[in-house]
Amino acid sequence: MKKIILFVSFFLIISISSFAQHSIQAMVFDAKKDIPIEMGAIRLLHAPDSTFVQGVETNLKGYFIINKVKPGNYILVISMVGYVNYSQKVTMVQNDLILKNIHLKENAHMLGEVQVTGNEAQLVVKGDTTEFNATAFKTAQNAVVEDLLKRMPGVEVGTDGKITVNGQSITKIRVNGKKFFDNDIEMATKNIPAEVIDKVQVYDQKSDMAQLTGFEDNDTEHIINLTFKPNRRKGTFGNVMAGAGLDLNDNVRYDSNMFLNTMDGDNQSTITTGGNNANNTRSSRGRGAFANNSGLTSMQNIGYNDNSIVNPKFTAGGYASFNHTFNETTNTSNKQTYLIDSTYINKSKSASNSENYSANMRAELEWKPDTLNTFLFQPNINYNQSYSNSNNTYTNLTDTAKTSWGNTSNSGNGSSIVGSLGAMYNHKFSSKKGRTFTANLQTSVSQNDNGSYNYSKNIVPYDSTVVDQHTLNHATSNSINLKMSYVEPLWNVRNLLQTIVSVGNSNSMSDKNQYNKDLSGRYSQLDSVYSNNFSNRFYSETLEFDYRYVNKTFNAMMGVKGEPSQTFSETQYINGINSDVSNKVFNFSPNARLQYNFGKKKFLRIDYRGQTDQPSISQMQPVKNNSNPMNMTIGNPALNPDFNHMLLLMFSAFNDSTFASVNAFLNAQTTRNALVSNSIFDATGKQYSQTVNSADDPYNINGNIMLNVPLIKKLLHFNTNTSFGLNQIYGYSSRGVNANEFNSDNLPLGDLSNTRRYNAGEMLSMTFTNDLLEIGLRGSLKYSNTVNNLSSAISITKDWTGGGNVILHLPYNFGISSDINYTTQQGYSAIAQNQLIWNASIDKTVFNSLGVMAIKVMDILHQQKNIIQSIGSNYIQYNTYNTLPTYFLLSFTYKINQFKGAKKNDDNGPRFDRFGPGGERPPRGDGGGDRGGNDRPPF
Repeated sequence: MKKIILFVSFFLIISISSFAQHSIQAMVFDAKKDIPIEMGAIRLLHAPDSTFVQGVETNLKGYFIINKVKPGNYILVISMVGYVNYSQKVTMVQNDLILKNIHLKENAHMLGEVQVTGNEAQLVVKGDTTEFNATAFKTAQNAVVEDLLKRMPGVEVGTDGKITVNGQSITKIRVNGKKFFDNDIEMATKNIPAEVIDKVQVYDQKSDMAQLTGFEDNDTEHIINLTFKPNRRKGTFGNVMAGAGLDLNDNVRYDSNMFLNTMDGDNQSTITTGGNNANNTRSSRGRGAFANNSGLTSMQNIGYNDNSIVNPKFTAGGYASFNHTFNETTNTSNKQTYLIDSTYINKSKSASNSENYSANMRAELEWKPDTLNTFLFQPNINYNQSYSNSNNTYTNLTDTAKTSWGNTSNSGNGSSIVGSLGAMYNHKFSSKKGRTFTANLQTSVSQNDNGSYNYSKNIVPYDSTVVDQHTLNHATSNSINLKMSYVEPLWNVRNLLQTIVSVGNSNSMSDKNQYNKDLSGRYSQLDSVYSNNFSNRFYSETLEFDYRYVNKTFNAMMGVKGEPSQTFSETQYINGINSDVSNKVFNFSPNARLQYNFGKKKFLRIDYRGQTDQPSISQMQPVKNNSNPMNMTIGNPALNPDFNHMLLLMFSAFNDSTFASVNAFLNAQTTRNALVSNSIFDATGKQYSQTVNSADDPYNINGNIMLNVPLIKKLLHFNTNTSFGLNQIYGYSSRGVNANEFNSDNLPLGDLSNTRRYNAGEMLSMTFTNDLLEIGLRGSLKYSNTVNNLSSAISITKDWTGGGNVILHLPYNFGISSDINYTTQQGYSAIAQNQLIWNASIDKTVFNSLGVMAIKVMDILHQQKNIIQSIGSNYIQYNTYNTLPTYFLLSFTYKINQFKGAKKNDDNGPRFDRFGPGGERPPRGDGGGDRGGNDRPPF
């Protein structure tokens, strides 16, 4: 028995010893400068056969730790671009192994190469792509992509999450060239950690059909593509964050989020979920009309996104998400409407709350059975449910005389469901290179149901009016559009001719029933004035011819398009009277794109486009809306579609040796038959509004010039951004009109209102960046001058801003981040404000760089104000909203970083070298200047 016990004990000791696991630790320095080396690639190999065991990277202090190493003999290999590889034999026993500091020597030959291609410039220009180097901008430990974008020159991120780059709005975002939650901007910018981003690329993205045909169309959009670091493209990474705190009013503020991403080459899956009441939306889906600068918002969301290569011929992707958002807003408004010899002023105060539920699903399937055929399917479905309540008090004045006052109360709920399907087919003919046929079918159906209760009391001297009604709206719509393209090479593949034929049809129906109270207090009496049934049918046909020429120096596309369209509207009133209106228009427009390349890094581009926009059903429906007793809207079934002419001039130049760049843009747009407002005021100041086609063509011209100059390579950068614009707006308005002289079918046309707005801006910034410190300084001036022909008053506003930020990495894994911004607003009537916004945070990295503890304080000086200026055809309006008070948040973030290494001599799997597989810098230009051609990139 004793022998058995001794044998078992001996066996257990041997087993425990053989499975005991310890760590290997060390620090890596530059042998010449004696500074820590960050992101050095550490690989642990088995000594007998050099097979890969584990891989990690050095942190900011040059420190690394390899955990869970079994006893045995190993080879430790350390590599870094620009340094000679280091190797050392190590033997693990029964203790942790702490090695002496390791010093890497510079590789003179490699440094010569890095000097040309490896400098960390803030940005480079590649063809029509502006590419920001994310590693040149320092951020806090738990920063997300939005924090990174705010530090990049020429990039502005608004409080509502909208992004502009060099004055151009970003409409979509992609991740590694693929659609991410259907290009949801905030889902990407407010969830993806900044530390995984390698490059931020900004360029014009062609539509799916344009990518297949090679001919650009009117659906090109300005987008951002985020590329991950090479060593983050195989494995699982993400973070889990939870935080809580208090605001100045002792209300609890919380913010929690989980973001988990799994990548295996081109296969990518992402799940995200979170909730907060700190005005952090993290997703634009499900917000309805909510915005960060409008009140207090709380939200909860969950989403899943997937992109997978099932086999070489079939790729599948898509997303599903659910969002819940609740918003509380208080608003003070001052609106000045200019009329001949007088000014109407509306002052109001309102309080509202809105709740929204949204579910979205979309799939994208691409099948390439062979090299000649491509099929693309895109089904999509969205469901939305919303609830709202609002109360408003108002006062109307004519000049200084009080004409009316009152209050309104509204509550309602609504639901909508929208389904759509897109199907595309592309065939390349083997008989002739460049010959292609593409068909694009787009269909959709939708249904909207809304119910609301509206109460209002309007008082004028010696009289008052009360409205108490219940309204039910039911609307459905469907559409189908078929577009076919045939591309034929002419005398060679550099000269191509495209013929496009398309037909489309959309049908909309709306039933509006409005009920008054009966004697028993029930809403049962149908109001024949404010109730009707409306239907609209819209047909369009297009015939287009485009010619395209391409070579290395010059490429051009020129075409002509004819677009006839027919609109038929029918209104059935409750009293049995019918009204039928039909409109037929024909739009003819040329389109062109010319680009001349002075070299690989300098080009000039000219774009022209023409586009027809159909009036919405709410603009056309010929029934009065009395939800606001002092502002009644009237439909106009006689509206014609408008036609937009858009011109873009773009010049870009980049210097390879200095990394200096200049980008200049000039946008011009004018609209024929523009849809503008016609506002008629009666003696009490009550406004009747209707959309009409303008007899004059409004236009706007905007320009932007950005210069980026690295004063000291990799350390000190200077940026200037100059903008200017002219906006010409037309409308119609009259005062003192007798309301009994018109009805919903013949609202008189008011006097022409001509509003012209001049604006200009200048932004200067300077950034100093190294491994331990970033200091940023910036200042800007925005000037606006608005004049109107109906008033002698001139509105001039000036917004002065100045600020800076500091990111400091301290010993013992501490970090400090602080930013401060001062704003002076002048010319905003009596509500001009100055504000000094100071935010700061302190964080500490724990658990071997896997955890981050942080405390942040927002608006430390409690000066945040929300003032928004709106300019229309004959008015200027200022709105002040409530905002989130000063608050602090204590949070903990746990990082998930599990990346796969590669076995020896396995070129198919990435190693942990800084610049990707094999330690070589990956080829640049993904999504950049080489995107042209007929092959469609992965979604």
